[in-house]
Amino acid sequence: MVKGELVTGDGWISDDSSFYGSENEQDRLHSLGDKFRPKHSLTAQILDLNTRLATLRAQSQPGVMSAIETVSMSGASVSNEAAQSSNSFTGNKPPNLLLNRKAMEEAQLARLGKRPRDPSPEPVLFNPGQGSPDAWQLGESVDEFMKRLPPLTTPVFTCPWIWVHNPHFDARDKNKVTSHRADEFRSRGNDVLDQSLQAREQIQSRGLHGPRGVLTKSLNEESKALQQRITNLAVECGIVSGKWMLFPKLEEVNGVWSKVVEGVINNHLGPTAKVAPDEGKPGDRLICIYTKDYRDEEDVLRVLQELEMMGLLPSGRSIYYKSDAFTYLDLYKQTASNFKMMAAARVSKAPTLSGKKQKTLNSYF
Repeated sequence: MVKGELVTGDGWISDDSSFYGSENEQDRLHSLGDKFRPKHSLTAQILDLNTRLATLRAQSQPGVMSAIETVSMSGASVSNEAAQSSNSFTGNKPPNLLLNRKAMEEAQLARLGKRPRDPSPEPVLFNPGQGSPDAWQLGESVDEFMKRLPPLTTPVFTCPWIWVHNPHFDARDKNKVTSHRADEFRSRGNDVLDQSLQAREQIQSRGLHGPRGVLTKSLNEESKALQQRITNLAVECGIVSGKWMLFPKLEEVNGVWSKVVEGVINNHLGPTAKVAPDEGKPGDRLICIYTKDYRDEEDVLRVLQELEMMGLLPSGRSIYYKSDAFTYLDLYKQTASNFKMMAAARVSKAPTLSGKKQKTLNSYF
């Protein structure tokens, strides 16, 4: 025979060979195949490998049994055959047992000699005003804070403002680096205002003898362009925060401020708030409730609606919203009117995110 040449089986394997076993063996194997049920087999494996192990450990270690849930689920209950097959092992008629993911994971970690994963840690609180005598401190209750710095009687020479900061850290802000260039914004912003005043003077001089409607239209267009330039510069310099402003009466300031403090430290309002102390003058007090970004209309209105639910929008009185960009440029009621702009948005009732009131509010952002 040549090396590597294939040969037939003639003469090597007899037709009478018992390659498939005897007839009795073949009949037995066919019978087992006919009785095979995949669902039964898989369920039995789960009981054998996991549930039985967990059950035995639960019998010897109190408390482990809580890892096994006795549940009944359609399409997932253990078949009667599988339950009967386990009787010889447990000696009992087991209920419909399904091992939950936690039990399976703990059993696997135990076999590997590893500890289960620790639960998620409690969020770490961070107070930007911690250590500042004019601000609320971690561990200080609202009542303790109000007794230490009541806005009604705390003199202004003690502190120009009384502050409270939201201590709940936002993980989404962890890697954000916010540039807050206030001095640059003031300098460049004042230049923008001066340029706008010059442009308005030129428009008025050109329109002295023309139709009044054309003059008004040109001045309004300049006002809109100025507001857009201020917005662009504010974003560039990171001056995007804003605040809702409340003006409670003197006899109401402590009660209103107490509710605002509670809302801020419980993460219901914005990142911070402040109240004016006693300046020895009659009249209303100013409370500012800040939001992160005045362009985020949804968040701005959410804070407003929270204030309304807290009962801080008294009937018949308005609340105002103002971007910090306008504050840095000293744009108040009188100075803003020189540019035909509103210094703040005025709202008499908390609006929704749709409808005419939202459109009115948008024009001031």
